[in-house]
Amino acid sequence: MKRILATGAACLAMAGAVQAQEPTTGSPGPMDLPRDWSATLVQDATGLHDIMIDSHPGVHDSLNPSFKPRLEEGLTAALERSRSTTDAGGWWWALRAYVASFEDGHVGINVTQPNYGFATRWPGFLTVYRGADQVVADRDEADVATPPLGARLINCDGVGAEALAEQRIGQFRGRWFLEAQRTLYGDWQFLNAQNPWIAEMRQCAFEVDGATKAYNLNWRATPEDIYARRARLAQRARTDFGLKHFDDGGFWISTPSFNGDPSGETHAALTALIADMKVKQEALRLAPYVVLDLRGNGGGSSHWSQLMAQVLWGDDWMIAHPEPAIEAVEWRASDGNIAQISGFLDQLRASNSSPEYIAWAEDAVNGMKAAQAAGQPYWRSANEAAPEDAVPPPPAPQLMAGRVYVLTDSSCGSACLDAVDLWKTAGALQVGRETSADTVYMEIREAALPSGLARIAVPMKVYRGRARGNNEPQKPAYLIEGDMSDDAALLASIRRLQPD
Repeated sequence: MKRILATGAACLAMAGAVQAQEPTTGSPGPMDLPRDWSATLVQDATGLHDIMIDSHPGVHDSLNPSFKPRLEEGLTAALERSRSTTDAGGWWWALRAYVASFEDGHVGINVTQPNYGFATRWPGFLTVYRGADQVVADRDEADVATPPLGARLINCDGVGAEALAEQRIGQFRGRWFLEAQRTLYGDWQFLNAQNPWIAEMRQCAFEVDGATKAYNLNWRATPEDIYARRARLAQRARTDFGLKHFDDGGFWISTPSFNGDPSGETHAALTALIADMKVKQEALRLAPYVVLDLRGNGGGSSHWSQLMAQVLWGDDWMIAHPEPAIEAVEWRASDGNIAQISGFLDQLRASNSSPEYIAWAEDAVNGMKAAQAAGQPYWRSANEAAPEDAVPPPPAPQLMAGRVYVLTDSSCGSACLDAVDLWKTAGALQVGRETSADTVYMEIREAALPSGLARIAVPMKVYRGRARGNNEPQKPAYLIEGDMSDDAALLASIRRLQPD
């Protein structure tokens, strides 16, 4: 039997999240000990609610009047579920549903116990999305009673395939209207990780060779290789930071994360990568193509994509091709948010980070403190409007001789989306798959729930006047189908896009 790890996958940029790896054995942890799970759910759902009230910018957002009712409705639903909660699964999935109800990839939750997972069951097969269809993509070959590979799901126990997915997956993952969510989590249709709020289907109808056939389901423990099976279905890349130069003169730059933690390995890797780009700047600008590989990038800090743009296109070109200006950023002035950015500022200073980055953090801390002292919910950092008689920037030379491609997959969210926005404005061409999406609530911090068993991610600021709307993905100009982990095939596809 395998156990699915308790990971708050709704949050694409949550630092320190439990990763999808096999749990280890050892002495029992806090999640394994007896406790009143009903009372724990009441405690943690109420704590989650109170943290959001205290620190989330949506609470006072006049442009989002539905936020606070949604916050209250989610608490009511969780407290109602607490009445019949008897185990850790009931606690976890009720909280997951509460988090998912915000329909925001920046609101996430994770269990604090390392490598903790829930025992999982399946009926001997898994489905994934192929376009709008859910098809069997993995099965227990020894079980002849399971539907064959390629069979298309029609319904289970009288519920249509898409409505079933919304009930079984969407209500616990959120944003089920996004293609990225269905791509990332579609294989959960026929998995159950001790979730008492969904039923295990008894009979499902599939289309097989043009005919409809019913299958009775036999649910049992998942096999030992369930992680490997799911990894094969995902076809997601596991890339490293790096800059590759090919024989045809092209370059491939991989950035699987934009994590901004100055003490982390990612910060060091990104710093080294940008230094390497500066050394090879002339060759990059003369190259027939440059691929900016964002596969697997869930976000972090947009600081890195701005530095990369400066190396490639130059400051003059970026000034002459600005993104649609964000009107302002409003930071929620709370003790927790101030402490988070203050700690980040200390790290930046200790690591001798760039003066611009340090100045940004100083402004945020001082601004929130001033707003809090004045009794204001937000500190507003507004873009200065150009005077009406301002002279537009002079035309800038195009320093990139070849095409720049931005390669994306379903993981791209948060600061990864900022990178796509920026680079496409500079002239890059998006290829690959549709990205994930985010709301205008950004810049997360983590906070522990009262039980200490889980931590949530809470946005601290809100964009005003962002061109890309709430939960709006970036769609590629050229869709690349097939295995997104196959580097050679992806390179071949991109080379075919090159002009003669």
